[in-house]
Amino acid sequence: MQGSGRARRLPGTLGITTTMGQVIYPQPTSPGKVDLSWMIGRTITDVSFTEPVHWTFSFGEKGYIGVECPWRILKQGRTTLSSDDHRQQYGLPAPIDAAAEATKLLSAVVIDAAQLRVGTSDIFIDFSGNLRLEIIPISSGYEGWQMMDPFGTEFFAQGGGQICTWEGGR
Repeated sequence: MQGSGRARRLPGTLGITTTMGQVIYPQPTSPGKVDLSWMIGRTITDVSFTEPVHWTFSFGEKGYIGVECPWRILKQGRTTLSSDDHRQQYGLPAPIDAAAEATKLLSAVVIDAAQLRVGTSDIFIDFSGNLRLEIIPISSGYEGWQMMDPFGTEFFAQGGGQICTWEGGR
């Protein structure tokens, strides 16, 4: 969140200060409280990349997943595109723009199912057309993803697979 203009992390703490001066702290929550059913029937309308490693998968005007860990798109069970492919040329005429390619692949299909893997906080999103997006947090210390559902609820995958939500401090 640092540098996003919305909030800044407090040095030496796990809390952040919002632009309104409110201090908020992450609160561990049960993976069972992360309801991904809101994704079903929707499409990912846009995938964007911000240096150095932040990807955003947007579900239209409301809802997104911010990703700072590896991700991949499978087609018929095989990797067709990944975050590691971004800006690689692989002998092609031009380097791969993984954000544009992911947008092209995912905006044309509807989400059939979504699952959060308990313990690792991996997210699996299945689409029509036999496509799957896998978001795979791999760090024991860094946050892997942030998600906001269309109702304004935010969840975060902390290092090691812990799921948290934000609550205001007093």
